[in-house]
Amino acid sequence: MNYDENRVLVKEVINYIRTGELFSSESLLNQNVTIISNFEEAQELAWTQDTSLVDTLWEFVKSSEDSEILGEIYEKKLQEEDHNIKRLFDSMDNYNECFFPSEFIEIFEEVQGDLYMCAINRLVNGNKFNFYEKVFNAYRAGGWPCGWKGNYPDGDLIVYIPIEEGE
Repeated sequence: MNYDENRVLVKEVINYIRTGELFSSESLLNQNVTIISNFEEAQELAWTQDTSLVDTLWEFVKSSEDSEILGEIYEKKLQEEDHNIKRLFDSMDNYNECFFPSEFIEIFEEVQGDLYMCAINRLVNGNKFNFYEKVFNAYRAGGWPCGWKGNYPDGDLIVYIPIEEGE
């Protein structure tokens, strides 16, 4: 596998946090998603442990995907690069000062972790269209991926997109 090509893809995610803004659209969602516009509902979907409220726990979906990717990091001996990428995403100095709107501060660590996993996914898998590519596409389209509709892996990503004033 050509990791130089993959590093270019990782840099796209890094450039997003350095120059982009959360909830600002860079692209259109080109996948099947369920869009919601209620922030409290989005938080509940993201953090609930109540299986009577959702078909699939969001944390279960992400931890399943994370473990596959992190296993590949060790198998492909990419731990040093993973460590460097993790440090980069963990430092607020690497984010555009306008990246994160203050009214959404309670999801900051969630967003940080998602985007780190998007970068690591690209390091390991290149441009393969998979779960974390869908997550990254949702962020670039101005949303926050916050849940899964259906029984994973069948179903759709649920994405919170705030309603603009006047809409």
